[in-house]
Amino acid sequence: MAREAAALTQRRLRAAVVTIVGRRGLASVTARSVAAEAGVNQALIFYHFGTLGDLVAAAYRESVDEALERYREALASAHGLGEVLDAVKAELGTDRADGGAALMAQLLAAAGQDEALAKLARELLGEWRTVVGEALERAMVDSPVEGLVSPASVVEAALSGMLGTVLVDGAEPGALSGSFATLRELDRTLARFSRLPSPVRRAVRSVIAPKFASDAPNHPSR
Repeated sequence: MAREAAALTQRRLRAAVVTIVGRRGLASVTARSVAAEAGVNQALIFYHFGTLGDLVAAAYRESVDEALERYREALASAHGLGEVLDAVKAELGTDRADGGAALMAQLLAAAGQDEALAKLARELLGEWRTVVGEALERAMVDSPVEGLVSPASVVEAALSGMLGTVLVDGAEPGALSGSFATLRELDRTLARFSRLPSPVRRAVRSVIAPKFASDAPNHPSR
């Protein structure tokens, strides 16, 4: 019974952080505001999480973990680069609608002044990169463009589109569609390439594949 009560209190505290960030921004998250939102004593924040910063990290991680599970489910049935990009775009749209994009925007904005938040942002973005990257690698295995375009390069372009979307969310409603337009054009170009005669594909691949490989970004998982 006590364990269930503790788990409930922790969930309420994490939810309170998310609510406050969504309404008033990350700067408004204080022990007093979180306790008031959760309807508990401030001391419980430090009892359950140690510090307010640890509570914020736990709240963000829970929110991102839930979002990443959505991405995994959506990407599991995606075949080919185009379907992967469409799935990512759809999930980013969900993030905008349910407030997830706003949460990430607040974290990114605060990361420049707080190393702990910067570290958290890097970790969460790294997990997003891994989930999308694995889907792209699956989609491109045994395809006509395998080895021609680096999945890591496409992931970085998609990540840039995501970051641009969350940072200008609300100010530029068309940002999400625009950020994926170039990637979709790449997919169409690759589809045309795949229909070329095999000798032509081999000749083109021999010229440009080494260039793509040398330019591919290399990011640590953390």
